[in-house]
Amino acid sequence: MTPLLMWIFPIPFLIPIVMCSEVFGGVLLSRQWKVHKDDRPRLWQMLFFSGVFLPVGIWLGRFIPPPILKTSASTVVIFFASYLLLKPHVRLSASVSLDCLAGGLSGLLLGSCGIGGPPAALYLNSTDQPFERMRSMLSHFVSGISLFAIVAASAMGGGLGWFAYLLFAIPAYWLGMRLAQAILKTHSISDGVLKRICLLLLIGNGGFNLLLLLISN
Repeated sequence: MTPLLMWIFPIPFLIPIVMCSEVFGGVLLSRQWKVHKDDRPRLWQMLFFSGVFLPVGIWLGRFIPPPILKTSASTVVIFFASYLLLKPHVRLSASVSLDCLAGGLSGLLLGSCGIGGPPAALYLNSTDQPFERMRSMLSHFVSGISLFAIVAASAMGGGLGWFAYLLFAIPAYWLGMRLAQAILKTHSISDGVLKRICLLLLIGNGGFNLLLLLISN
């Protein structure tokens, strides 16, 4: 959502709108995806460092011109989606230092350009842990950092005017989930195909935003 919404709202204002939607989706998914007990300390470490660096990112974002922010956000999305689409075989051993680094980078990126998921997602996707465990951990991490972002962005310039837009964002998010469920019930789609479709949509989203930037300049 972020690359397109950046054309309408400033970063501190759009962050709570997007993050409230993420929390809404995370609550619905939390019933299915439970964090493994061995992963809970890691999750708290990642959330702590993301919470520390998130306000720093919001502060830095004030000094970056909007066209550069839009370009950065779209580039991050395209790189992230393309990297996963190519199915890299890079593998990392999970460690405290990498947990903290991934959490910190996620917070910094989220605060500065409104997209914080890629660093944590790329890191967790590259670890040697089972996919189910990492998926649950990522889901809860995104929900946690979203709550931090809502508070920080509102306190650092976003205000509370964004709250009215939830009347549109939350129903749209819910409708999207219902449509996805309906499609999956009527069509047999494997996890691999579904992943490729989502990644291609992300690349198209970022590419479309870059095209708009090129035309507007």
